[in-house]
Amino acid sequence: MKKISHSNLSWLAVALMSAGVSHAYAQSSVTLFGTVDAGVVYSTNQQITHADGSVSGGHAVQMSGGNLVPSRWGLTGTEELGGPLKATFFLENQFLTGTGALLQNGTLFNRQAWVGLRDERIGTLGFGRQYDSYSDFLGAYVSSTNWATLYGSHFGDVDNLNEAFNMNNALKFTSVNFNGFTFGGTFSLGGQAGNFAARRGYSVAAGYAHGPVSVSAGYMALNDPFNAALGGAQGYIGDMACVNAAANYCQLQNARSIKAFGAGGSVAFGDATVALVYTHTKLEGSQYFASAAEPGGRDVSFDIAELNATYALTPAWNLGLAYIFNNAKPSGAGSTHFHQLNLGTNYALSKRTALYAVAIAQKATGEGLGIDPSTGGSANYAQIPNLVNSNSDRQLAVMAGVRVNF
Repeated sequence: MKKISHSNLSWLAVALMSAGVSHAYAQSSVTLFGTVDAGVVYSTNQQITHADGSVSGGHAVQMSGGNLVPSRWGLTGTEELGGPLKATFFLENQFLTGTGALLQNGTLFNRQAWVGLRDERIGTLGFGRQYDSYSDFLGAYVSSTNWATLYGSHFGDVDNLNEAFNMNNALKFTSVNFNGFTFGGTFSLGGQAGNFAARRGYSVAAGYAHGPVSVSAGYMALNDPFNAALGGAQGYIGDMACVNAAANYCQLQNARSIKAFGAGGSVAFGDATVALVYTHTKLEGSQYFASAAEPGGRDVSFDIAELNATYALTPAWNLGLAYIFNNAKPSGAGSTHFHQLNLGTNYALSKRTALYAVAIAQKATGEGLGIDPSTGGSANYAQIPNLVNSNSDRQLAVMAGVRVNF
């Protein structure tokens, strides 16, 4: 028998590996994708609490990132398994453009991290951290996911249409398009021994599209959302997080559960599109209202409606206008109303690069959901999402930036 030298063995191994790799690439694909977004934001009346307990307000000019679209990068891929069946995965990280830091410390793929199977005749089944079905279907109708930036979202994203509550340990199914009809469902396992309901969540949604008309409806429920989805006291970095300076509505989303349902639709008229969405959200046992007399907190509901329209001046240049009405009502108390107006434009320099400018104004009226830090009494404090709350019942933000996809 002829002996094979170590060097020949090495070349043989390389040849076999190369053959295997070539075969794998012929049957599968992996794609790197992402967005880098940065801009400058000017805002009015940001609340300042002084050492003596007094409160004032001041204007701010800030560098911001992930405005029009969150700054992120990710990997997605598929492998052919024969016939219509494929294996698929999705990994997605969000980061802060201004500093390059992770959005959440200790969490690399904070947006999505899942693997699953896709059948081109039926749909996709995924396992891992995922957006829920309710947000997937209804989020398409709000201005903040299209042109108004994250600052133009609904108050605190309490109805999750900007996907603040990504579900961990979730099983999710999304159907293919059956003659315009699609549907989906998500189930998040709490994973706590002896308490199956702890941190458990689920959502269902369906939609139908035909020609220029599209409609959707959905429902979502999640136990202990603060810890199950927002990262808890150490990981939560949203605009209502207590780690943020002057976070007036701190602990609002720290609740026993969140339940939300909604419906929306859009219709296109040539170069114009009009969309309407309504959601009802209930936070049960919100710790924002906790006291010695009510240590379990109090329920609070939000009825939110948004009407928005876009118009294409040219194939590259779009204008948008939206009005958002939010009725916030704690149990046993009066209502607070948040009126918000979004106005924006974006211009595509190429298929991947766009410039944008957006103005957002908000006014709070009614009972007052805020708490005056100097007196402890209720107060009407406006808060444009992702900014420090106002020291008054109104706030204005103007921003401009650039977004590049890859």
